[in-house]
Amino acid sequence: METKMDGNSLPAEHRAISAKLVRARASGRALPGPPGGLPDTLEAAYRLQDYSIGQWDDQVAGWKVGGVPAAYLDRFDEKYLAGPIFAMSVRRADGSGPTAMPVFASGFAAIEPEFVFRLGAAPEADRMYIGAEIASSPIPAINDYGPTAVITDFGNNNGLLIGPEVTNWRARREPVVVRAIVDGKLAGERTVDNFPRDALDALAFLRGLADERGHALQSGTFVSTGAITGVHEAPVGATSSLDFGDLGSIELELVSAEVQ
Repeated sequence: METKMDGNSLPAEHRAISAKLVRARASGRALPGPPGGLPDTLEAAYRLQDYSIGQWDDQVAGWKVGGVPAAYLDRFDEKYLAGPIFAMSVRRADGSGPTAMPVFASGFAAIEPEFVFRLGAAPEADRMYIGAEIASSPIPAINDYGPTAVITDFGNNNGLLIGPEVTNWRARREPVVVRAIVDGKLAGERTVDNFPRDALDALAFLRGLADERGHALQSGTFVSTGAITGVHEAPVGATSSLDFGDLGSIELELVSAEVQ
């Protein structure tokens, strides 16, 4: 997937923010706080994100969709936000034990059980999986700085774990009970009684945003559709079991992203 972002059209201060965030992510080390001068509009944040995608040494394999916190809905008038998922951060759960998922040790790190689409050549060919987004950023407490900060730093994404396929997702009407266990304790639980409406709403948002930004959602693109049971913050070393009831389960362990 290619971005149409021209670096010459981005303000110098935003290019400096991009450079700082890209360096931090490449080293796997956290920053003391957010860079100064973050964008104050969603449009400017996405322009900075597009520029950073062009500076990152990996291909975009998909997109995460997250929610704009309720406290910001009046200001931005948007329910969702998005960020890139890079190819080298995608893992497959093979059922042999916890999958290692890197996070920023002194930054932000969280586990989010999600439904994940893999897009086909046409919508009727889209496939669905259970999975987990690993929300992690070199900016500590990134969500406290609002959606523009999240968008600016790749949507606060640092990985995607793909589990078993949901083969009957179009026809299913039964509720899905999802539980997130972190270090042996129940971190969150939700009965999804409108399946698959929320996931489809998130996908529809992403399709519209991709059109606006000039991104082609090619066949094979992953779309992670938003936290089901919540954003479960956890440290390096935490283990998690995400149970999707009769749809299956996945296990993961958070490890340090720091480059030695």
